[in-house]
Amino acid sequence: MPVKIKPSAKSYKKDKKGKMTSKWVMVHYTVSNTSTEELKKLYESPSYKRKREAIKKELVKRNAL
Repeated sequence: MPVKIKPSAKSYKKDKKGKMTSKWVMVHYTVSNTSTEELKKLYESPSYKRKREAIKKELVKRNAL
């Protein structure tokens, strides 16, 4: 299982008019699905100390650090 940055959330689908339906999708916030700019912000943030090593590995993999 990949490392998650935030807890997973349930996201409801909307119809053509923008109204919520009863259908939903789980959204997983993993390190690999997050944009590079957001990962850089999270790496600098003091609240994500525990996830810093996983974020650093992903940034090195992307040649962004």
